[in-house]
Amino acid sequence: MRHLLLFLLPLCLSAQTYTELLNLLEKNNSYKSAKELESASQSLYLAAQGKNLPSLDATLSAIEFNEIPNMSLHLPSFPATTANVGTRKHLEGALILSYPLFTGFAISASIDKAKLESEQASLKMTNLKRNLAMHVTQLYSTIIAEEKVIEALQSSQSAINQSYKKAKGFYDNGLLAQSELYAIEAKKYDIDAQILHHQNQRQQLLNQLSYILNTKIETVQSTSLKAFDTPELSEVTTIALNEREDLQAMAKTIDVAQSTIELAKSKNYPNIALVGVAKRQGDSLELNGDGYTNADKSYVGISASWNLFNGFSDAHAIDAARAAKMSAFFNLEEYKQQVSLEVENTGLELKTFEAKLQSALLEAKASESYTHLTQGRFDNQLISADELSRAIANLASAKAKVATLQSELFNQSARLWLECGWNVFEKKALLQY
Repeated sequence: MRHLLLFLLPLCLSAQTYTELLNLLEKNNSYKSAKELESASQSLYLAAQGKNLPSLDATLSAIEFNEIPNMSLHLPSFPATTANVGTRKHLEGALILSYPLFTGFAISASIDKAKLESEQASLKMTNLKRNLAMHVTQLYSTIIAEEKVIEALQSSQSAINQSYKKAKGFYDNGLLAQSELYAIEAKKYDIDAQILHHQNQRQQLLNQLSYILNTKIETVQSTSLKAFDTPELSEVTTIALNEREDLQAMAKTIDVAQSTIELAKSKNYPNIALVGVAKRQGDSLELNGDGYTNADKSYVGISASWNLFNGFSDAHAIDAARAAKMSAFFNLEEYKQQVSLEVENTGLELKTFEAKLQSALLEAKASESYTHLTQGRFDNQLISADELSRAIANLASAKAKVATLQSELFNQSARLWLECGWNVFEKKALLQY
């Protein structure tokens, strides 16, 4: 058993890759809630379709009169007499089949509306997944950046420890002032504190990631972040306006409003229905008559109703539905402008980070070369310990800057694809990773 646990432990603690994290998005509780709403909308659509089919109802009623039903007979030259026309107990059973022949297009409008709302719920669920992916991408890239910063600091920690040993040797032999020894020792403790700070930052980010994915994430796979290849900004904008799930969901709102208008207009038409009733009555559950009237009271008929006046409420309902449609249209146009601006700003940020990264890489290269030079000078007692400490710290800072910019570049390139829509990101961007 012990050997089995030792074998399984590395599997449980294995680092999650970026794609593995995205595969956990559906564990998010908000996504699960949206999934249930989608299922509910689909059921409501199926329920609306059922209105196109005939309705079959069964009824059974049983009553007991206080007095036996009778009638009075008034005949010329005869005194008034009474005669029974039924029994005290009366039972009726019926099967009622009804079918709407015409409802002013209300049924078709309600079915269309339910279908559009079902499609809208599905689009909203996918868009929620897109937004969650944005958040996960940002957390993932920041965690990787924190790990790279920690690695850089640990490298500086190793260098500063070696330098401290040499400085201590110089000090013990009277070749170094005590103040310089204290300066390099202070820098050593400062690096230790920075490492602890970034380790805590990384853990906080992992906790946030675990919360979003509703899964305990111990660590992510540490790798060099490579930005996604992205198309031209104009092409990204066109794709986003055509493929974004939230835009499609808002467009469905206009279609839903149109269905609401058709539904409101249906009140202006008559309702015509075909009714067929298989009905029997009697004084017992056999429903074989009561000895006075026939047992079979079945019939077939057509019913029609038409509201002629209701205080103009139908007209106001139509006006309200039209206004709602126009409101949805203007909201969609406004949101399209917002999406275009969002894509453009992300593209500009991406270009900015690309330029900054090139500068930071050269800066890190120069800092590394300078640190090696400074280390040699210190070993030969040509410079102070404080200058060496600053060179080591600057190298760690330069490496941390590179890691942070690589993280931001990855995040912004992924964000640009995600701003095109989840399906586009899944089919085009993830294939690069």
